Amino acid sequence: MITDERKFEFEQAIRWAVPRELFVEVKERFPLAAEQADAAVRNSHTAVINGVPLSRGRQSKATGLVRHQLIDQVFEEILARHGGMTVTSVPVETGPDEIKAAPIHLTTGSFGDTLVGFASHRELLDAPTKNATRRALCHQNRGLSNDLFHGLELFNDRQRFVLIMVRRDPTALGKIASITVCIADSRAEVFLYQSNIDDFLAGYGAAPAVEKKEAPKFRDVSGTFKEARRGGDLTGRTKEE
Repeated sequence: MITDERKFEFEQAIRWAVPRELFVEVKERFPLAAEQADAAVRNSHTAVINGVPLSRGRQSKATGLVRHQLIDQVFEEILARHGGMTVTSVPVETGPDEIKAAPIHLTTGSFGDTLVGFASHRELLDAPTKNATRRALCHQNRGLSNDLFHGLELFNDRQRFVLIMVRRDPTALGKIASITVCIADSRAEVFLYQSNIDDFLAGYGAAPAVEKKEAPKFRDVSGTFKEARRGGDLTGRTKEE
């Protein structure tokens, strides 16, 4: 069981590591990618003479594939634009005192100690699909929650893995029903933390107002620093004058 205080710690850690503008772009561009995928598949038969319109079922599957590729490219561009380092492997414990690097086949960016990726789900509380790559990434969250079979001294926060979970509208192929910012447990079975992206963005708070300061005023000078060193002041006059 994760306490509200622990969830708040997760929330603040993500906000501290990941730029707010990244989530703003995700909120704006992911729905556009979904809309583009729907239009591309739905209108594909009009691009050629005697094109074949897909049945509803096949159209849904094709749209899903195109939507994933479009969102993946958009996400890759967003990560690069906001300084995320591409992650190609992640350390995984394979035994006592044994760690090996597992390759990552999903677009993932690193912001210090925070890894960021995305996944899709059907229902709001559905955890991400437990493929090998996703499980390896979620394994980084092992130290975020207490384990009944291990003492607390064996746990430490490593690179936490943050998931941007995307749920499409079941009634409209080109719409996204929700986008949430999540942290899944190390087995990718439940969410330790989940927040609607609007609420998460609001938590960053407003940017502090920049105080306007008047430019300093300098008196006019006619002399030079060399003249001042010879005994004059910056008006060009000597001490004798």
